[in-house]
Amino acid sequence: MENQKKVIVLGSGTYRIGSSVEFDWGCVNCVWGLQETGIDKAIIINYNPETVSTDYDISDRLYFEELSGERVLDICELEKPYGIVLNAGGQIAQNLAAKFAKYSEFYRKANINILGTHGSRIDMAEDRVKFSALLDNLNIKQPEWSALTKKEKAVEFAEEVGYPVLVRPSYVLSGAAMRVSYDEKTLKDTLDLAAAVSEDYPVIMTKFFKDSREVECDGVCDGKNVCIGAIIEHIENAGVHSGDATMTIPPQTISESAIEKIENYTKKIALALKIIGPFNIQYLVKNGDVFVIECNLRSSRSMPYVSKTRGINLMKLAAEVIMGNEIPEQLLNGTYGNYVAVKAPMFSFMRLDKADIHLGVEMNSTGEVGVLGDTLSEALMMALEAAENDIPIEDGSVLLSVGGEELKLKLIPLAKTMSKLGFTIFATEDTAKTLKENGLDAVKLYKVRESGKEPNIKNCLQKGVIDLVVNIPLPTTHEEKFRKIIKDEYIIRRMAVDYNIPVIVNLQLAEALFDAIEKMREKSITVKSLNDYHDTLDEIYW
Repeated sequence: MENQKKVIVLGSGTYRIGSSVEFDWGCVNCVWGLQETGIDKAIIINYNPETVSTDYDISDRLYFEELSGERVLDICELEKPYGIVLNAGGQIAQNLAAKFAKYSEFYRKANINILGTHGSRIDMAEDRVKFSALLDNLNIKQPEWSALTKKEKAVEFAEEVGYPVLVRPSYVLSGAAMRVSYDEKTLKDTLDLAAAVSEDYPVIMTKFFKDSREVECDGVCDGKNVCIGAIIEHIENAGVHSGDATMTIPPQTISESAIEKIENYTKKIALALKIIGPFNIQYLVKNGDVFVIECNLRSSRSMPYVSKTRGINLMKLAAEVIMGNEIPEQLLNGTYGNYVAVKAPMFSFMRLDKADIHLGVEMNSTGEVGVLGDTLSEALMMALEAAENDIPIEDGSVLLSVGGEELKLKLIPLAKTMSKLGFTIFATEDTAKTLKENGLDAVKLYKVRESGKEPNIKNCLQKGVIDLVVNIPLPTTHEEKFRKIIKDEYIIRRMAVDYNIPVIVNLQLAEALFDAIEKMREKSITVKSLNDYHDTLDEIYW
C-alpha cells in the first residue's frame, strides 16, 4: 500500500453562478485520464453531493471534505500521494496553487507535489500586473491598463485613455466585482465596490474597446508543444461575460490573419508560462488587431464544448501531459469538421423575482446548451430553441426598444430585415420615431407608466400580442436625463420574462438570429448524431 502511485484531484466545490458542472466535467475526465496512465489510485477531494465527481464509482477513493490547504495537507499526510492536481476543478483549487507556491518550502517538506503547471506560473497568469509584464516582454498587444489604489489616479487614467474603462480586482471568477464605467461618477462607485471585495490586491483598470469581438482559445501544453483545441468566437461584441455569451466554433467573422495571430500568441504565451496541462486564453479583436485579455491555467467552462466539438478530450489529454507524456503529434495541427457548433447560455430569471435580464461583464447564466449544425444558422436556431426560447420563425410580432441615438441608428438594417421577412414591428416612442424617419413602419406603444394610453406595452405583453422582445439597453450612467429611460427598459425586459416571452438584449445576437430565420425558412433542420459530425474529422482523441 505504501508503494502505490496515487494522484489526488481537487474538485470544483459547490455549484453557483460561475462554477458549475463544466468544471466537474473537467475533474471527472481528468480522473479517467489519470487512470488510463496506469496509476494505482485516482483520488478526488470534493464536498458537493450534486456532482458526478462525488459518485462512488468515479474515482478509486473519495474524500468528501472542504477544499482548503489544511484539509488537503491532512489527506496528503494520510495517503502519501505521488502528487495532486489543481487545474481540473476551476478557481477554488487554482487559488490553492498560489498558496502552495507562497509557502512552497513548507509544503515541500510535507511532501506535497503539485502536478502540472508550477504554482509560481499560475500566480504569474492570475496576477494582472505580472501577466501584463509578461505580455510586454513577448511584444503581444493588450489594452492599455494600470494598477491603481487611489480614486484620483483612477480618474486621471480614465481621462487619459478615454471612457469607457473596465475596472476589476485581481483573482476573480465569473467577473465578480468587475464593472464597465462610462463616466467619472460610475467609475468612483465601481472603485468603492472593488475595494470592498479585494482589499489586498490592486484594482486593475483597462481601456474598454467598444465594438470589438471577443475570442477564446482552449488548449493543452506539455511544456514544449501546444495543442489548440479550438478558437471560439463570441457572437456578442466584447462586454458580455464569456459565461453568458453565445459562442461559435469555428470563428465566423474573424479574418484569417487575426486567427493566425491568435494561434501564434497562444503558443508563445503557453510556452513562456511553461504550462503543463490545460489553459484558456481570452482575446479581443478590433479592426484586425488582436489584444490579450487574460489567461487561465486550468480547465475552463468552455472546455467540454470544445472537446465535444473537436472530438479531442482535452482533459484526458491534460491528464496524460501532467503525468509526463508528450502531446501526440497528430493533435498539434488539427482541423475543424464540416459543421458549426454553437453554445448558448440559459438563465434562471423566471425564478428570480425582479432580476434584470441585462448582460454585462459579470456572469448571470445558470446553464448552457451546445448544438452542432451544418451551418451557423441551423446551429444557432437549434441552440436558442434548446435554451427554451420560443423563437417565431414565420410571421410574428417583435417589440423593439433601443436606448440611445447611436444604437437606434445601428438597429435600422435589422429592422429592415424584420420587415422584409413579414414581421410586425412594435416599438417604444423614440425607437418608433427613428424607424419611421428611415422609412420603416412601426406601431408605437406607450410606456408602462402611461397606463391610460393605448396601445400600451403592458397590455400588449399581457395579451400575447408580442412574440419576441428586442431590447438593447443603454449603458449604465449617472446622467439624470437617462435614469427614466433605463428604468423603462428594465420594466420591459422584466415583464417579458414574467410572461415567458423571449428577450434578446444584444444587437449582434439579434442580427445573427434574424439572419438565421431568413436562411432557415426554406430549409428543414438536419438531424444527425454526434458520430455523424465527427466522421468529418481527421482525428478523434477520446
